[in-house]
Amino acid sequence: MNALPSEDTTPLIAARPMLADQVFDAILVLLLDDKLPTGSQLSIDGLAKKFQVSSTPVREALARLETTGMVRREALRGYRVAPEPTVDDVQKINAARAMLEPGMARLACENQSETLVSELLACNSELNEARGGEAFADYRAYWKADEKFHRSLAEAAGNEFLFRAYSAIEGHIQRFRLVVQNSMSGEHTIEEHERIIEALITKDSSAVHAAMEAHISGIAQRATQSYS
Repeated sequence: MNALPSEDTTPLIAARPMLADQVFDAILVLLLDDKLPTGSQLSIDGLAKKFQVSSTPVREALARLETTGMVRREALRGYRVAPEPTVDDVQKINAARAMLEPGMARLACENQSETLVSELLACNSELNEARGGEAFADYRAYWKADEKFHRSLAEAAGNEFLFRAYSAIEGHIQRFRLVVQNSMSGEHTIEEHERIIEALITKDSSAVHAAMEAHISGIAQRATQSYS
């Protein structure tokens, strides 16, 4: 069964050749705006027809979405929309972040380049200008800026093995942001990021570690509240 919105919905994209990342974004909009119900089957041919592309970029986009946990691939059945993360899922992903990100932030402080602080300031400025909303388009800029902030620190740590560990869960972090962060975005995140940046500016690696630890703890607390 082709779980796609009815034909009278406004097209999400223009009828033109698309790259896999454009298809990824278009499917993401459908998922986050609840136009593809939980558990529904995702027809590769149906999506390709809707977006007027070949099946190849659709397959690539769905494979990327699988790494976030937003869709699941079943043997001989193709892809289905995954259930929303449970409270237990959210607690586990934040526990993993609490083990990885403070230590990586400390290393980023010790190894920081001249551009790291300016990159993080730019990300936080984008966060300050963006705010949440009911539809994905309303909070997409916020999500992307937050993602870039944390990834910049992970890259700046300069440890390929830690970065691989972070990359292994990054897709699930993205899913967490996408599912719950639209109801969590606000001054708290900006302020917590500012404390991390301030510690980086003073090159106090212990303070950077503590600031990131407090940030992840704050995220976990707000996530738990959003489920209550």
